[in-house]
Amino acid sequence: MERNSIIFGVLVSLVLPLIGMLIWMGINYILYLSDVTDRFGNVFQFTFKTRVLTSICLNLIPFHYSKNRRWDYMMRGVGVATLALLFGWAFYFGVFKF
Repeated sequence: MERNSIIFGVLVSLVLPLIGMLIWMGINYILYLSDVTDRFGNVFQFTFKTRVLTSICLNLIPFHYSKNRRWDYMMRGVGVATLALLFGWAFYFGVFKF
């Protein structure tokens, strides 16, 4: 598969947030097991909304990489998939209330 294609950009930008979510789940689990607490005694954990948003923001890495290599089609694919994921995040978590 050619790297400078829209389909490759979409595939990369859909797989990378899944890997990021797995990493965040591992970090959250380690924090839960280590009983990291704040001054009020609450266990420190990241919310699901924050984990999903930061996983989506990982798409900035392949976007910047493709911009430096001047792979315009891959950059378009990453941008389109990232916007779709961000709109899905906004609708799922109720940022846009109609």
